[in-house]
Amino acid sequence: MGKHVLLVVSILSLLAALFIGIPPVVAQGPIRVLINASPLVLEVAPVIQNGRTLVPMRAIFEALGARVHWDQATSTVTAYRRERAIVLTIGSTTAWVNGPPVQLAVPPVIVEGRTMVPLRFVAEALGAEVAWQDAPPTVTITHTPYVPPPVGGTLALGSIADPVILNPILSTDTASAAIHGRTTWGLVRSDVNLQPMNAIADRWTWDQTALIWRFWLNPNVRWHDGTPVTARDVKFTFDTIAHAEYDGPRRPAVIHVQEIIAVSDHIVDFRMRQIDSAFLFNIGLGLIPHHILGHVPVREHRAHPTSRAPMGNGPYLFTRWVSGQFVELTRNPDFFQGGGRPYIQSVITRTYPDINVMQAAWENGDIDWFGALLTDHIDRIMREHAQRAYFREVPSHGYDYVSFNLEHPILSDRRVREALVVGLDRRALVDTVLDRRGQVIHAHQVPTSWATGAEGLNPYTHSAVRARQMLDAAGWRVPAGSRDGVRMKDGQRLTLRLMTNAGNAIRADIAALAESYWKRIGVELVTEILEWSVMLARFSRVEYDMVLIGWALGLDPSGFSFFHSSQAVRNPAGVVPGFNRGQFRNAEADRLIEAGRATMDLAERRRLYHELDRILNHELPYIWIFQRTVVTAIANRVQGVQWGPIGAWFSEAWYIRR
Repeated sequence: MGKHVLLVVSILSLLAALFIGIPPVVAQGPIRVLINASPLVLEVAPVIQNGRTLVPMRAIFEALGARVHWDQATSTVTAYRRERAIVLTIGSTTAWVNGPPVQLAVPPVIVEGRTMVPLRFVAEALGAEVAWQDAPPTVTITHTPYVPPPVGGTLALGSIADPVILNPILSTDTASAAIHGRTTWGLVRSDVNLQPMNAIADRWTWDQTALIWRFWLNPNVRWHDGTPVTARDVKFTFDTIAHAEYDGPRRPAVIHVQEIIAVSDHIVDFRMRQIDSAFLFNIGLGLIPHHILGHVPVREHRAHPTSRAPMGNGPYLFTRWVSGQFVELTRNPDFFQGGGRPYIQSVITRTYPDINVMQAAWENGDIDWFGALLTDHIDRIMREHAQRAYFREVPSHGYDYVSFNLEHPILSDRRVREALVVGLDRRALVDTVLDRRGQVIHAHQVPTSWATGAEGLNPYTHSAVRARQMLDAAGWRVPAGSRDGVRMKDGQRLTLRLMTNAGNAIRADIAALAESYWKRIGVELVTEILEWSVMLARFSRVEYDMVLIGWALGLDPSGFSFFHSSQAVRNPAGVVPGFNRGQFRNAEADRLIEAGRATMDLAERRRLYHELDRILNHELPYIWIFQRTVVTAIANRVQGVQWGPIGAWFSEAWYIRR
């Protein structure tokens, strides 16, 4: 009886393979498979299709350290190895590696009841090297076996500001993001090459005809209370952002979403109204739990206890937050990546009154990681601490800038704004404040963006003489006999207020130098140094003349949140939820931003964003000051850090050396 069953299974397998047009062929002579010079034991002999070697899926995946999941209903194989996720479907030449789809030369097939997968594809997708030898037929795979580092230790970090809110769809500041980025993950994240990769979603597809993004969720993900993360949570998160009562800044992420459909527990569709090329980069927001917030009115989310004690799904559990002192996170022992991750037992972020005190704390060994050494101390610190620390220099993906309130009666005049730009020696700021570690920029796209390189930008070269002439032409003149040289117009002094955040030595230096430069051209500057959350509140209510701040930019360069006129609209409370707090409104800029999101053509998007940069460069909603190059200092005991072009990646893989 067993022989008959085996015969039937074999015949059905061959018929299935014939149906897809590529019958498997058992190799003439045995094919050996060696992994690090040791034979791979196979229950079924390798087969050849179109010159490709296929082997039993479980044997190859497990030999390379991956966990395998077989879905009988969909004939799908999913293999997980730490951050990697590889998905194959029987009979299909579409596979997925770490999220996006790829095409196979040959599909997986069933042979003698075993799922056979393309050997080279699987091995290379898991980071191994593959070589073929003709005589005797041998496939040689070379890979480095992974030895998990020990779990334990505490990573001490520093911040000059308390978090503001730990709800990932409501926060806007880097201090908050540094915390919820470890506790709460979203569908996707970026890899070290700045491309979207899997996070809670294993894979995705884009159907341009139907305008549908489909995401398949990793079935192993749990909220920190043990509740499974499902498509319902995804739908709830983005439906909340689209809700009329939502008062956060993330609505641009769903502006082109028509409907979100929970197809099953682990499949979710986003039906779009149109193409949105920024969509994958905009939906990496951390999810929020439906089982906790699903019955809470959206208008009450900000005040809900989870805004200070989040229920996450990521590598670290929230433990406690003592305002003004520290936030403590603890390792999630059930983190879905497996392999013992994360490896650090606890992460403590201590709050310091200013960056000088925080740098002293790093030098004293009180914290392990200092993201951006003060430039006038870099050489000394690298020399004095060379034996106990290592250093990495990378450009920041963002910029420091002065935002103009374009509703201000003085700053609404472009001539005044241009005079302020020309009257400020930004090159000297890079040389002195940054000790030449950075570069002046003239519009939104920074050199680390793929959309950089617009031609014809005005550099607004510093000239106090020309700045004075511009103010003269705008009707602002120094009265005869003036003792302080401050200009006046219609009886009003040319006095402007500049606010910035406390504790930031670089911005304090910029403000002091700006006051000096602008005094030379007849502008009186009053600087206000405010606590971080107070400054952000005033910024969002447009209660300022000018604000000195910075953007840590996302990886998609569209600029929608910053410069589209829809993002300047105040809500009933008088707050601007979007990031266009300066009230920049320009119909042509809106058109270019919208056109850039409505095409998947990268070259066309770049052309449109160059046009946008030229408009921004001329209209001057900001004074773009500089993009910094930062030197990060890390104690030697912190290991496992992977570096991308703009910083450190994959904090769940870091560990404390014992």
